[in-house]
Amino acid sequence: MNREQKEGFSSTQEELPSFLQNHPDGATVSVSVQPKARRTEVVGVHHGELKIKLCAPPVEGAANRECIRFLADLTGTAKNRVRLLYGDKSRKKVILIQGTKAERLAEIFEALGYGEERPSPTSNGS
Repeated sequence: MNREQKEGFSSTQEELPSFLQNHPDGATVSVSVQPKARRTEVVGVHHGELKIKLCAPPVEGAANRECIRFLADLTGTAKNRVRLLYGDKSRKKVILIQGTKAERLAEIFEALGYGEERPSPTSNGS
C-alpha cells in the first residue's frame, strides 16, 4: 500500500487549489463574497477561498443568486447545477457545482489566473 492509499487521498487532490474540493455530487468551491461592489468579478484567492466581488446587495438572497449565476457562467455550467451548500447569510460560502470534478474546475480557474493564493506585492516605500 502506497502513501496515497494509506492517507486516503490522490495525488491530484493534493494539487488542487485550496478553495476546491471534490464532492460526491460534483465539486465544491469555497468563496468569500463582498456584496454591493461596482461590478461582479473574481479578485483573487485569499485565506484559501476564492474572493468574489458581487454587484448585488445582500438583501433577500440577491447576492447569493448573483454568486450562483456568476460561478455558473464562469465555469460553463447550467445555473440549475450550481447551488449554495453553506453560508446562506454569511460572506463565506460553499458552492456545489454538480456533475463536474474539482480537477476540471482547477483547469478553468488556472486558465483565468486564479489557481492559488499569491503573496501580496510588498511596498518599496517609493
